[in-house]
Amino acid sequence: MSLVSIALGTAAISTGLFAGLVLTMLFIFQPLLNQLSATEYVELMQRFLGVARRAPINLTLMFASILAPIPALFGFYRSANWLGFGLAGTGLIIFFVGMFLVSRWFNEPLYDRILSWTAKTPPLDWETARQEWYLLNIVRACASGSALVLFLIALRI
Repeated sequence: MSLVSIALGTAAISTGLFAGLVLTMLFIFQPLLNQLSATEYVELMQRFLGVARRAPINLTLMFASILAPIPALFGFYRSANWLGFGLAGTGLIIFFVGMFLVSRWFNEPLYDRILSWTAKTPPLDWETARQEWYLLNIVRACASGSALVLFLIALRI
């Protein structure tokens, strides 16, 4: 098994797991959130974010998905496999922008905002924040799913 295959296999596994995590948020957790009152929503999200925000699995999958394709890119470059290089590079860029940058520049400020609320007197726009979280998770699911597909195709080249 080549270094390119190991690197892309690792990238595909970590990216696929991350996509599954985000899809769980969209299709299992979000319907639950949609049924909550403002106070219940704030209480649940604050507990959830306290645990999930810095969970080692999130950070491990995020950085594995970003770092694992890099050796594959070098391997594709050295062998002049430009299709593989383009697929793996595009997957890496999509994941980095759609997962890492979206999480850093959009999700994290939203989490700070939610954590600053008081459950007894939630803000009037709490439903807007809930919808924003949902939309950000759609972006992150599309990014991680697209990167996964590109890594799997590159793995077959």
